[in-house]
Amino acid sequence: MTSDELIAQFRSDADDNALPPLASNADVLIWLDEGQEEACIRAKLIYEASNAKVCNIAVVAGTSVYPVHAAVLDIMKATFTATDSTSPVELVLTDRIELDRIKNGWRRVEEAPKYLVQDDTKVQFGCIPNVSGTLAIECYRLPLAKIEDADKPEIGRAHHRHLVQWALHRAFSRPDTELFDAARSEKAFIAFERMFGKHPDANLRRSYSANTPMHNKASW
Repeated sequence: MTSDELIAQFRSDADDNALPPLASNADVLIWLDEGQEEACIRAKLIYEASNAKVCNIAVVAGTSVYPVHAAVLDIMKATFTATDSTSPVELVLTDRIELDRIKNGWRRVEEAPKYLVQDDTKVQFGCIPNVSGTLAIECYRLPLAKIEDADKPEIGRAHHRHLVQWALHRAFSRPDTELFDAARSEKAFIAFERMFGKHPDANLRRSYSANTPMHNKASW
C-alpha cells in the first residue's frame, strides 16, 4: 500500500472524513512510521545481510569499541576480515559476564578478534584488536526510510494494513481531541499486538543475554 492508501484506510477506519480532518496527514504518517518500527521490533520483519552502510564497520587496530548503524536491532552473525586477508573469521556473539568468566583480562588482551559483544548502540570486541580490518554483521533492523519518503512501508505488503491499527491506537489515545476514545484505542492496540506480538522488555532482554552460554545465540 502507498502512503496515500494507508492514510485513506486510516480515515475510513477512524471515521475521520471531516474537512479539515481531525487528524492531519502529517500526524497519521508519524503514527504509521511508529507502527512500522514497532512491528519490526516486535516481529523482527527485516533481516539485513548485504547493505554495506548497515553491515560493514571499518576496524582500526588498537580500538575495540565501535558504533553500529542506528537501524540495527539484533546482530545474528558477525565476521572479521583482517586487511591483509581474504578469509573472514566468524566471531562468537557473547556478553561481558561470560567473557569475564572464561577469559580473565580480555579487555586488555591484544589479539585477533574472536568474540563480539553487542550493546544498544555499539559493539565491543572481546579483546583489543591487534590488526585492522572489516567487521561484517548480519542483523534484524528497523526501516531505513520514512513511509512518506519511500511512498510505502519497507516491510512486506501483507503487513501494511495492520500498521493502520497502530495509527488508530495513537489517534484515539490523544486526550483533549475530538478523536479521543479510550476503548477504540485499546481495541486497535490489541489488534496490532495480536499481529506483531508484544514489545520486548529491555531489562528482561539484558538479563537473558547476560546469563546465556557463549555461542552464536538467537535473540529474544
